[in-house]
Amino acid sequence: MNTLTIIGPEFSTFVKSIELICKYKGLDYQLSLEHEGKALEVSSDSLTKLHPYKKVPILIDEDYILPESNAIARYLEHFGGPSIFHSNPQVYGQIDAWSSMLSIYAFRALISDYIIEIKYPSGTNNQIDMTKLTAAQPAALQTLHNINKQLANNHYLVANQFSLADAIALPMLDYHMHLPAHLNLLAEFPNVIAYYKHIHAMPFCKGVLHTF
Repeated sequence: MNTLTIIGPEFSTFVKSIELICKYKGLDYQLSLEHEGKALEVSSDSLTKLHPYKKVPILIDEDYILPESNAIARYLEHFGGPSIFHSNPQVYGQIDAWSSMLSIYAFRALISDYIIEIKYPSGTNNQIDMTKLTAAQPAALQTLHNINKQLANNHYLVANQFSLADAIALPMLDYHMHLPAHLNLLAEFPNVIAYYKHIHAMPFCKGVLHTF
């Protein structure tokens, strides 16, 4: 089997999601920001040929090009290895539902409106705009509350196995786990912390999630 190419920067949470799936399933892959000898830049016109909305990740499997992380995950499911879905249609549906909610609502609350301001400050003299960050905290806290509640008495978000939902959630939580104390929102969510640490210790997470 050929080595799969994942187009996108290593800091992208969705790129990390696809990396986790590949490692979990034992699939060879490489990260790249090139295609056909040309450099690619996130959100630029250079990506238009691969993704109409200039987003990452994009999977390249020989001549086959596939955008969008959830679609890529479903494609990779056909490559064998341990499943990231479930044979029970109702459990499968819950994995799909959580994957969708995390990709849209959780990403916006935890990453777009919170982590991005910390990593790429928009305030005066490149300082964090604390007004903006404070305004983002209620949605981030509600999202963490929802995840914490879902994790009651379980090591995984859905059923008792690693799934696409976990692959999407973990890279987002990874950034929050490593924030300094005065910016970290996780203290009141012990289920989230235990969940992250439980899966972080698994071999397939090495090299994808940050180390402590």
